[in-house]
Amino acid sequence: MQYFDIIIFAVLAGYLGIKLYRTLGRNTKIENHPSNEKFMKNTKDEALNKKPEVVTEKDSSALKGEGLDYLRNIQPNFDEKKFLLGANKAYEMIIEAKNEGNKKFLLSLLEDDVFRSFEKEILDREIKGNIIEATKVKVSRSEITDCKVDNNIAYLTVNFNYEIGTLIKASDGSVVSDNLKELDEFSSNWIFSRALDSEDPNWKLYSI
Repeated sequence: MQYFDIIIFAVLAGYLGIKLYRTLGRNTKIENHPSNEKFMKNTKDEALNKKPEVVTEKDSSALKGEGLDYLRNIQPNFDEKKFLLGANKAYEMIIEAKNEGNKKFLLSLLEDDVFRSFEKEILDREIKGNIIEATKVKVSRSEITDCKVDNNIAYLTVNFNYEIGTLIKASDGSVVSDNLKELDEFSSNWIFSRALDSEDPNWKLYSI
């Protein structure tokens, strides 16, 4: 009985060996097909030539929701030049409106915190009895220095270089200060914000 078992195992081993040879030991037509060899070569070449993905500092900022590239990706119609032209005009108009005490106009261009700050400045001036009779303000240079998007709200920081002169008089009409002929030069950063899903295309002054 023991010898019979050995014979059976030997036959099975031989049979499996033949099947294994037929399956793995011979080349099939598919393996030898020229197009298959070409495919394998091309796949190998692509693997060798493919460069690793590199995230630059610029790309890294975009991935974090920062940078103008990121803003352009989610808002393709954003035009940096047009924005700055509008920001320059807004800067001059806001300064003039603040000096004139035009709170209604300021309310349409400022976020609440900035408006309250400007309103306090206007009130303090009125308490002192001072009146700004004339204002000259001109932006000479502007540049977007930072861009962030958070909760679908874009925040753009703009650096303004500008010249400004004012004529301030006291309640009795005496001149407190007058530098309209020789404008002073200043630089300041303002942050504008806008909800990207808003139908209103206008940006508001978010922070100074």
